[in-house]
Amino acid sequence: MTKKAKIQSSDIDNQEGLVIVKRCLILFALSLFMAFVLFGCSSCNKENKTVDKVAPTVPNGIAITAVSYSEIKVSWKPSADDSGKIKGYKIYRNGQYLKTTETASVSDAGLSPKVKFCYRISAFDGAGNESAQSTEVCAIL
Repeated sequence: MTKKAKIQSSDIDNQEGLVIVKRCLILFALSLFMAFVLFGCSSCNKENKTVDKVAPTVPNGIAITAVSYSEIKVSWKPSADDSGKIKGYKIYRNGQYLKTTETASVSDAGLSPKVKFCYRISAFDGAGNESAQSTEVCAIL
């Protein structure tokens, strides 16, 4: 006489439950992996990241050229930065902020003739570090 094993319905339910749990864990692990691949690890290698705290060099070699009776062109030698990239320059006329430019020259138009205009330039990098202002250079149109 051979004995047949009895399989109860609760045994089947437990096995199906384990399969579902395993599948959920696999899906969860895959979603974590995909999140890491897509978004990276924000806490990884923090000790290797450096923060730029050094300002660019002060612009120098400033030259003023009269373009017309009401326009002046101001140019200078490009500044240098430890990060290797200057983001831009701030232009000051007669002690007041005038404008920002990404190049080492700027035109200033709509000026009155026979008036003295003095300019200073500062450079800034991508981290927001700004150099001191250059020496003042003046011209009369």
